[in-house]
Amino acid sequence: SLFGVGILLFGTPILLIAGYEYHEILLYLLPASAALSWSQVWDFRKYKLDGGYRKSFLIFCVSGLLLGMYLTQNFDLKFEIRVFVTVMLFLAFILRTSSRLRLKLQRVMKRRLKVALASMGLIHGLSNMGGSVLTPLVSSLYSEKNKVMAGVSFDYAFMASFQLTILVLIQGHKFLAHYLVGSVIALSVRYLIGKKVFEFTNEKNYQRLINGFILANAIFLFLSFR
Repeated sequence: SLFGVGILLFGTPILLIAGYEYHEILLYLLPASAALSWSQVWDFRKYKLDGGYRKSFLIFCVSGLLLGMYLTQNFDLKFEIRVFVTVMLFLAFILRTSSRLRLKLQRVMKRRLKVALASMGLIHGLSNMGGSVLTPLVSSLYSEKNKVMAGVSFDYAFMASFQLTILVLIQGHKFLAHYLVGSVIALSVRYLIGKKVFEFTNEKNYQRLINGFILANAIFLFLSFR
């Protein structure tokens, strides 16, 4: 909430290190992610995403997301999920610090948008790490910063909402009241602190903070393997 991004990108490895089961991690983090993302969807509602992006997202990304969640909910993938999350964190760090590789990936994703959306959904369903490629993907389609934010928040909002729906209504996990605490904290931090941090921190230092946190999470999760 402080950075405006990354509740899932940061929260998932932290809770894995803390020893939580993957479905518990989802139930704790998804309400906060959904609340924050829907608030951003509202903030950027006037920015239209042309080119049929929303329709393509709902068809291809959600299909990949459903497949990824099916695999994690029906097979014992505890170790595999930890490995996959670690790999995706290192990948996110590399993409954020290497403009050359990021541009190459963006060109490929723009040419193969449907495959990129399906792959992002699958990655997110398997590990909550779809955000590692979400921003580069949306940035490959739109150059205006506010449109990028509109696309990212739209994607996160729908993915979190679909994941929660599947977990509770289809998989039958109980949704307890304390899972909503994260939503209250996320929105409070965003509106009371997060926006001010963004305004008073220059872009270079802001990105360094995020990159440093991603790398630290990747290293600690890697070191936690037994």
